[in-house]
Amino acid sequence: MGISTLMLALYMMHRWKRTSIVAAAFFLSTTSSMAFADPPPTPSPSPRLGWSNSFDGFASLVDQAAGGPGIQPPEGAGFASGSPLSPMTPYDTLASTPNTPGIGGVAQFVLTTQYASKRIDASLQSGFGHATGSVTNNSYWTEPLLPTLNPHVGSQALPYSITFPSHAGQDDGSGTRASILGGSVGGNDGAWLVRGGWFNLNQSDRFVFAQPPLTNLTPAVMVQTAESLGSGAPSLDAWPALASAVPLRGVDLTLHEKSTTLEMTNAALPSLPGTSARITLGSIVLDRGGGTRFSGELLHLTTGGNILNTTVLFGANAQLNPGPQGELPTSLLGGQSQTIAGLRAAFHWAGPFDGLAEVGRAWYDANNVLKPGTATPGGYYHVALIRTAGHATTSIEGYRFEPRYATAYLPYGVPENIWSVAWSWPGIWLKSTYQLVDNTVVGANRQGYRLRYTLRGGPFEARASYGSYQQIEMATTDTGTQTGFVEGFFLPQQPGNGTLGQMHQYAAWLAWHPKVADLTIDYVDDTMHRDFQPAFPQDSVSLNAPQVVFAASKSLSKQTLVSLGYGRYAMRGSWAHGSLTNVNYAQNVSFAGAQLAESQNAVVLVQLRSTAFSGLPSIVGGPSPNYRGTALIIDQHFHI
Repeated sequence: MGISTLMLALYMMHRWKRTSIVAAAFFLSTTSSMAFADPPPTPSPSPRLGWSNSFDGFASLVDQAAGGPGIQPPEGAGFASGSPLSPMTPYDTLASTPNTPGIGGVAQFVLTTQYASKRIDASLQSGFGHATGSVTNNSYWTEPLLPTLNPHVGSQALPYSITFPSHAGQDDGSGTRASILGGSVGGNDGAWLVRGGWFNLNQSDRFVFAQPPLTNLTPAVMVQTAESLGSGAPSLDAWPALASAVPLRGVDLTLHEKSTTLEMTNAALPSLPGTSARITLGSIVLDRGGGTRFSGELLHLTTGGNILNTTVLFGANAQLNPGPQGELPTSLLGGQSQTIAGLRAAFHWAGPFDGLAEVGRAWYDANNVLKPGTATPGGYYHVALIRTAGHATTSIEGYRFEPRYATAYLPYGVPENIWSVAWSWPGIWLKSTYQLVDNTVVGANRQGYRLRYTLRGGPFEARASYGSYQQIEMATTDTGTQTGFVEGFFLPQQPGNGTLGQMHQYAAWLAWHPKVADLTIDYVDDTMHRDFQPAFPQDSVSLNAPQVVFAASKSLSKQTLVSLGYGRYAMRGSWAHGSLTNVNYAQNVSFAGAQLAESQNAVVLVQLRSTAFSGLPSIVGGPSPNYRGTALIIDQHFHI
């Protein structure tokens, strides 16, 4: 089947989106010669001299149905217009993606042309992508679209906006892009490499810079918790390694000599239309082998363009917006600059012990702020002692992530809510914003410790951790208006009435490998608490958010993998209402998935999810947030 035939099939699927799911599944099963995957960030060297080509890509289908009062939340219209009041539903709390009724289809292809000589290797990547049907489903429930088609990195090819449709067809749109994605040239001995266009970094310490996280849900055979200790969803060997972050766009030089690697980068980051964000980054790594590695990194960021409407308090026109979810901060911010420097050392300590130390320092300022001249540096500190004995590894770690470290405000995509509600982690970074650094273990304005244990190999595997963190500085309307101060979760309090909040995390991942199937339990429980003064009940926080996924996976052969299971995310407690329990909801997700290697070059994935959400209204006395939904995801890859 040629590209034109596949495009016609996608178009017909869009026109006939209310027809049988079976017909759509049959369409994908008959296009196995046209399913493709994203190429690796660095082209692999050609096995022979001269010219060679490879063809990769994917075709996907997403079909969602949802019904119930929760699919059109009362905050929806205001939220779509820029209100800080975030709707509770309909967002999948395990996947952090919208449950939007509709059918969408994507076809995406990448051609990699390589040239190899005795001294130089070169490559060029060109891509073609077409998406039709539900824009939200195509943007959130498939693999990342080509950067030139993806609305989350600023592309305007798809007519994407926040919508809460009641039935399929209300957010439909189409977009097509054909473009040169990037190229590289380097020595075939690996001594040097120059890349341009869209690429991923070869090295970076995530406490200095982490590439922006994906906003979409990468298709997999099973569901996982967002903070899982597991190694990821199982997959066939034929299933390609998928993107784990949004790529950068710019130029990159890597130099390698023996155990030393130097990388220098100048690249644009994802940003909203009319704005810009660009980094200049340099890193050096000395890898001595045996777990001994030393590195240093320096980053500088500048932003420009339109003034941003933010959820921090230190920008111009700062205000607190009272409502049922507390006093939510907003301000206008622009012209940001951020510099981050970091040093890292991983080394063997003595006997079975290894050590790790990370130190970072950050400087931030902006033009459009409420109190110019109040910016001060912030720091990041992380130390770990690790003991390995046989199949078991135990570690204790200490963290300090100060409230003025890496606090540049960086929005991208359309400001969809994430992780279901305003009172969900990571609070201040709601609405599709990201930090320059990794905040998945501990975020801004936190310090504390984490204990970890891992038992690997054998018929039974176990991973467990416990983390205890508290605020470093009270988040008040005084500290919050100081340039660069960020509190990652709790809303600001009045000066003189501030209290320190605390967070705890309990996590475990257990696996048993009997002959019948691989059985796993993926569990995380986050607790958050902050005391309040009787005169300020809006400062109250006392939440418990347990998450669990039970799954059974089985490789029926080298060509077939199946998985099924059940997941639940719940939250209960009080937020901005004193001791009153005003947060109480749960989402249950049942799923079944399979991967099938149809040939040496083609593999297909199918997942079916059933969702049921129920709980208290997000507004006292408001409409029910309850809804039910199903989602069918079919994703097919091809490589030649």
